[in-house]
Amino acid sequence: MAGSTFQTNPIDLSRLLDECHRGIIQLPDFQRSWVWDEDRIKSLIASISRAFPVGALMSLDTGGPVNFKPRPVEGAPLQARQTPPQSLLLDGQQRMTSLYQVTLRGKVVETTTPKKKRVKRWFYLDIRKAIDETADREEAVIGVPEDRMERTDFGREVVLDLSTPVKEYAALMYPVSQVFDWDKWQDGFDEYWSGDAHKEVREQFRLFKRQVLENFKYYRVPVIALDRSTSKEAVCVVFEKVNTGGKALDAFELVTAMYAASGHELRKDWYGDEDVKGRHRRLADALRPADSDAGILAGVGNTDFLQAASLFYTRDKRRKAEQAGKEGKELPAVSGNRQALLDLPLDAYKQYETQVERGFVQASKFLHMLHIYRIFDLQYQSQIVPLAAILADIGDAWEHEANRARLIQWYWNGVFGELYGSAVETRIARDFMEVPVWLSGGLEPSTVRA
Repeated sequence: MAGSTFQTNPIDLSRLLDECHRGIIQLPDFQRSWVWDEDRIKSLIASISRAFPVGALMSLDTGGPVNFKPRPVEGAPLQARQTPPQSLLLDGQQRMTSLYQVTLRGKVVETTTPKKKRVKRWFYLDIRKAIDETADREEAVIGVPEDRMERTDFGREVVLDLSTPVKEYAALMYPVSQVFDWDKWQDGFDEYWSGDAHKEVREQFRLFKRQVLENFKYYRVPVIALDRSTSKEAVCVVFEKVNTGGKALDAFELVTAMYAASGHELRKDWYGDEDVKGRHRRLADALRPADSDAGILAGVGNTDFLQAASLFYTRDKRRKAEQAGKEGKELPAVSGNRQALLDLPLDAYKQYETQVERGFVQASKFLHMLHIYRIFDLQYQSQIVPLAAILADIGDAWEHEANRARLIQWYWNGVFGELYGSAVETRIARDFMEVPVWLSGGLEPSTVRA
């Protein structure tokens, strides 16, 4: 019986952050940037300070079939980028980056207010409030500007000055950037509050150290570590499950990350940049009506394009298997499903991309011939994928009168038979295989016979 491909282990927070700093733990390059605002950061600090759980992390061991391009957590030093990571953080980026920024990085944190105003903050723990059992712990976490001075009256009056360690001691404000290394700060604190008259203040700090700082030092995070043998399909499913609070990761983002490991910018292919119009824009502009912002292909998605390319790749694999004498269940399936997209090699994508793009452009011409000019005139968006793949396969042969008539028959059979309304992946692959054969004098495709 097959065993689990993951392990769950509690790991010291300080170790995890140190490994982020050194580049041993990195992120897959497709992960979105760090976006937490200062209120969420304060809440996270407060939870750790009370040893409350903040959720498990999930990582993927590197060196397996899922070869993502890595990038260090935001703010890590240059050396981290030059270090081959041992694992990639799949879930927990925002929490770990926030904690790294405020505790270990030693630099001001660039974040936002809840109203999305960009700010720079140093974070502190109010020692008195932190050891007050009746106080809300989140109120003990404060953020101050880059110069460490809090002002009122439109900046004219300084109400809190933490610009030097001595002023931190005097205000009993502990810098979160030193929660893992408090000895030097405590030495300065004890010197500032020396003497019998200040014994109570020194005791307050020792209580703070036991009740708050040691929670950071001994905090352990459950980490679900996926083995390097974990398949691409499994990684994709994991992302869809763990990203329920945000945008689920799709196959295009996974393929983008895998191609990036080989130096290819798939996202640039699709979206372009300031100098180059991407494929998405080129398709949207194809036969665009003069009174419209986009043409009939504006709804074609990046995964649609990959799906069409994967049909060609999987068909070639099947043909090679047939030539090798394989038959029946030994033959690989022709497919454009998610797994096929994840298995589409970069060299195959490059081999078919121009042909497939031309097929989509030819599809726009075919649809215009049927007097379908705008997206809302389309009966089934999903039918464009097999249409484009078929036209890419047969080239100019679709313009022959007999072939054109048969394509029109196939198209309307799919529409009126409602064959592209749901669960279309099998239908797409079948039509891609059957329609070109029919146009060459073979049997009618199942979509026409239906």
